[in-house]
Amino acid sequence: MTQLSFNSRSENLSPEEGMRVHCQISHPAPECIGPRNLLAIRRWKRVCCGTSMKRLVWAALILAALRGQAEIQGIQTNTFVFLNTGVSPKDKGISNEEVGKMQTQHVGNFGAQFSQGKLMAAGPLGGGGKTRGIVVLAVQAPEQIAECFKPDPYVQSGILEVETHPWLVDVMKFSTPKVPFQMGQHTLCIAKKGANWKSWGTELRADSMMGLFPSLKKEVKTGELLISGPFTDGGDQLGVMLFYSTNKAEIQARLDMEASVARGEVQVALVSQYLGKGTFPDPHEDISVPKPGKRRRLFDGKSFAGWEGDTNQMWRVENGALVGGGLKETVAHNDFLCASGEFKNFDLRLKVKLEGTGFVNGGIQLRSQRAKEPAFEMVGYQADMGEGYWGSLYDESRRRKTLAFTHAAILKRIVKTNDWNDYVIRCEGPRVRLWLNGILTVDYTEDEKDIPMSGLIGIQIHGGGKSEASYKDITIEEL
Repeated sequence: MTQLSFNSRSENLSPEEGMRVHCQISHPAPECIGPRNLLAIRRWKRVCCGTSMKRLVWAALILAALRGQAEIQGIQTNTFVFLNTGVSPKDKGISNEEVGKMQTQHVGNFGAQFSQGKLMAAGPLGGGGKTRGIVVLAVQAPEQIAECFKPDPYVQSGILEVETHPWLVDVMKFSTPKVPFQMGQHTLCIAKKGANWKSWGTELRADSMMGLFPSLKKEVKTGELLISGPFTDGGDQLGVMLFYSTNKAEIQARLDMEASVARGEVQVALVSQYLGKGTFPDPHEDISVPKPGKRRRLFDGKSFAGWEGDTNQMWRVENGALVGGGLKETVAHNDFLCASGEFKNFDLRLKVKLEGTGFVNGGIQLRSQRAKEPAFEMVGYQADMGEGYWGSLYDESRRRKTLAFTHAAILKRIVKTNDWNDYVIRCEGPRVRLWLNGILTVDYTEDEKDIPMSGLIGIQIHGGGKSEASYKDITIEEL
C-alpha cells in the first residue's frame, strides 16, 4: 500500500481444450472463456453438431475468428485508488457553496483524466464508511498518479486522501462507457489478509484471486464477476473483485464457503460500488458485433459507381479500395467522397486503413450533409480514424467535439497500424454504436432533439499530412 499526501508534496484456442481463451501477456496465466466469447461458442456448438463438410468448414472459420480474439492480450499493472475521508470541509472553514464548486471540479477531473487515457474507472462507494470512492488509473509511477490528482480540489485540500495499490488485471475486461452517462450499481469485494494468512504460494498473475476463491471461476466465464486482480505491493490488502450483482448477502454467503475464508487466511469486505454503465460489460447484454442480415455493396471494388466527389484529383480506385490523399504531397484540406442516397437506420461494415506522415486521419461520415462553406467539408457524425481518434464518434463541423470514445489501453491492443481494420457502424434511432476489430468502442445515444437522424454516408481523408485513407469491402444493411 502506498499513501500519498499531496498537500505535503510526498509522493490462447482448440476444441479439445474446450475453446478456452488465452489471456496472458508476459505471465503464463490459466486460460478462460470470457463473456465476449459465449455467443461464438454457442454458434460453434451448433455448427459442430453435424458432420457435413459445410458444417466443418464453418466450424473452422469460427474457431479461426476466436483465435483472432484470443490474440488480444490485456494483462497490465494499473493503479487502484481508494479515496478515503480526510479533514471535513467544516473543520477547514469551507462553505457549502464552495464545497459544491469543489464537487463539480472533482467529478470534472475524472472526465479529463479519462479523455487523456489515464483513467479507466471511477465511482463512489455506498455505506458511508472511511472509503468514499475508488479510481482505477492506467498509470503506475507515483509522479504520474500525483499529476492525475493535481486538479482535484478535494485531494489538494485534504478532504479526500489518496491510498494507492498496484493492481494486476486484464484491461480487456473493461468496456466502453455508455453516453450519455448512466449510473450503475455493483458490489466491490475487498480481500485482506486474515489472521492465518500464509502466502500467495505462486507468482502473482491477473487471475491470482481465483486461487483464493476457486468456486468463482464459473462467474468469471459468465461475466458475473466483472473483474478481479491482486495488489502486488505485499500489503495487508490482497486485492479486489467486482461483481455485477448487488446482492451482497448472497455474495457473502458464497465467499464464506471458500476454504481460504473458512480457515481464516482471507477476510472479505463487501460494499456497494457505483460506476458508469458500460464501464464493464453487462453479462446479460450481448455487446459482440451483431449477426449480419441481408446486405448490399455500396462499392463495387473497381469504379466510382454510386459515389460522388473529387474523383479527378483527391480520390482514386486502387487495388479494390477507394483511396483518398497521397504520400508524396501534403493533403491541403479535408475531403469527402459520398455514397448516393440518404440513410437513416443501418448497419455499415467496411475495412479501413491509414498510412502516412504528419497528421494522419480519416473517418466515415454518418447521417451527414455536404457543407455549403467550405464546400469540401461535411457536417454530421463521424466514426473517426487516426492516432488518438480510432474507434471514437466525432461530430464533424457541427458541435466539433468527440462525443464518445473508449479506453486508450484497449485501443492500443486492437488497432492495426498501417494495416486494414474492420469497422462496424450501427445506427438505430438515436443510438449509434461502433465496433473496431470486433470490440465495441462507442455506445452513444443522441439526446439533442434537433440532430438529424438520416443523411449521407461519406468517407474522409483529413488535411494536414502526407497521408492516404483507404476504404474497401463496404456493405450496408438497412434496418
